[in-house]
Amino acid sequence: MPRPPPTVAELHVLIEAHRKARRVVLGHFIFFIICCVVIMIARRYLKFPLQLSWVIIIAFLVAFAGDLGRFLYRRYQLQRLLAAHNS
Repeated sequence: MPRPPPTVAELHVLIEAHRKARRVVLGHFIFFIICCVVIMIARRYLKFPLQLSWVIIIAFLVAFAGDLGRFLYRRYQLQRLLAAHNS
């Protein structure tokens, strides 16, 4: 049995959740850029090895993978519901 089309309230809730997730991901991205800049400065002045940069990238992906996954899932869900609502 096909699912009934989404209501406007469901769409509104999902749009707000998507906006919040987008703000969170943008904040994580800004934090990541700041960390990269700091690590580049530390590498230059303190003679840290290049592998330290990879550790920062991997730690970022592990720490924030849940938020990134949540953002991607909400974007997919929003596209699906908007397509169902428009048809």
